[in-house]
Amino acid sequence: MCSPKENSEPKKRYDRRKLNDSDDQVTPEQIRSELNHCEQISNNEERVEEQVYDYENRLKQQYRRLQDQALIAKATSSLRNQLLQRELQRETRPLQEIETEDRKLINMTFVISLSVILIFVIAALMNADQIETVAAQIRSSTIANLSWFYLLASTSFLLFIVYLGFSRFGNVVLGNPNEKPEFSDLSWAAMLFAAGMGSGLLFWGGAEPLLHYTSPPVGEPRTSQAGSMAMTYTALHWCLHGWGIYTVGALAVAYFGFRRRKKYLVSSCIPELFASSKLQTALRAFCDISATLAVIFGMGASLGMGTEQFAKGLNLVYEIPLNGVNLQIMVLAAVTILFLISATTGLDKGIKILSNLNIIVAILLMIFVFLVGPKLFMLKLFVDSIGKYINEIFVLSFQTLPMVPSYEKWMGNWTINYFAWWIAWAPFVGIFLARISKGRTIRQLVVGSLIIPTVFSLMWFATFGGAAIHLDMNGFTQLASQVKTDSAAALFLLLQQFPLETLTSTVSLFLILVFLVTSADSATFVIAMMTSEGDLDPSLRMKIVWGIVMSLVTMVLILGGGLGAIQAAALLFALPFTFVLILMMISLWLRLGHQVESQRI
Repeated sequence: MCSPKENSEPKKRYDRRKLNDSDDQVTPEQIRSELNHCEQISNNEERVEEQVYDYENRLKQQYRRLQDQALIAKATSSLRNQLLQRELQRETRPLQEIETEDRKLINMTFVISLSVILIFVIAALMNADQIETVAAQIRSSTIANLSWFYLLASTSFLLFIVYLGFSRFGNVVLGNPNEKPEFSDLSWAAMLFAAGMGSGLLFWGGAEPLLHYTSPPVGEPRTSQAGSMAMTYTALHWCLHGWGIYTVGALAVAYFGFRRRKKYLVSSCIPELFASSKLQTALRAFCDISATLAVIFGMGASLGMGTEQFAKGLNLVYEIPLNGVNLQIMVLAAVTILFLISATTGLDKGIKILSNLNIIVAILLMIFVFLVGPKLFMLKLFVDSIGKYINEIFVLSFQTLPMVPSYEKWMGNWTINYFAWWIAWAPFVGIFLARISKGRTIRQLVVGSLIIPTVFSLMWFATFGGAAIHLDMNGFTQLASQVKTDSAAALFLLLQQFPLETLTSTVSLFLILVFLVTSADSATFVIAMMTSEGDLDPSLRMKIVWGIVMSLVTMVLILGGGLGAIQAAALLFALPFTFVLILMMISLWLRLGHQVESQRI
């Protein structure tokens, strides 16, 4: 076990008929003592779970009678509790020691993250003609080998937070037990929605349901079944799964930040897997670095799509020439200036005001399209979407159809891209959502973050997607043909079919711009938090640095490979953070369980 000498000794055999009275019986305490001794002489490098697993297996080898199972369970549980204390010890350490350690970790995160991004930018600029090829290879490899993993992980996150919200943990307050929420319900809902959805709803509102209706993964196109499933697929991509991913990060950061004595960092939510402080520090650094990179490239994907749509809108509505990607780069520069200006006003003013304004304008635009569009069809489609989504969500949450290549390809291009995008946004939205949810209970956060966006998304897609499908059903197939070749123009092409097209298109341009500014402002706020000791009010200098870096990454991706390169970057950098989310989920479950058992809710 611990040394060659010990391994060379013959193992003793025990007469199980004398299990309870043998003098040679090795007790659970002796086995645990031997494990502890091995841990010391190996420089404390064994993983905690490996110790528990080894301990339990040795007990099972020693005690094999049915009535001994209770002893095994009790002894294993005792060891788990003992190992859990390793994490709890951090809270009793001197505050100055913790702050010094955190400062070193945060400096490391800042330097490594910035270095990786600069290397990426330089390499991309030097090999701009190869970005698109590399991006295609990354996409195809990820889809072929990891689609099952993204699907399973995303579904697990959703099931976990639903369990937390409606279990005994639901009443845990994210903050002091008597603390009240900092923001009103309306402002809170507006900020979480603006940060979490961004301009994506405007980009895909009419395009995605229409594309699924005219090119379904299975079955015949342009049928009633295709129309019903088109809305279900869209709901799968935009509703519960995505917000389940966000909420895992939000709950962990809020609980460990507001309830425990920890920084508002992703690494603060990670369990103490290693006894070695160096290994644990390396793990924490990996978590914060992967979170920072995921936010940068995930937000870059959204900025890229949003600026492309805005440029197309300017071209279609005001006939401003695109000049390749020149207009898009100019839009990106303008958005960067605006969100950096917004960053100077702070959370309570800039983001809050923009979010409230955006949600009001978005609702007004949706109401207008509903009133001038096929109202009865949209209402029926909305109700049908709810029922179909509830009926199909469990099947689609695990469906990969490996025997149907067309579905696998479609799932990779749509579902996996979406789930990777949600995961890439999870550090940013999770920390931001945690920041604005102080004083709320776990149940309030879970219900609010799942129900509000889901209902609004179903209404949005039933309105815009329903209008697009209804036009196609009635013979206007040109819209579908145009959307297949240019998804960014879908919203403006749809609005052209209704009255006041110039006004509604201008309002849509305003919405896209404000969504981009709000999302980018929130993202820079969160990245600055993660690289400045988890400060709830990070410095303006730090926000400006990361805002410029984020826009620079977006520009490089636009110049190099367009939307394909942007999506490939999000896929690539979302993968490591998926494992971080799994660790956050485990840590949250362990700590909440310990708190409930200790009757400290």
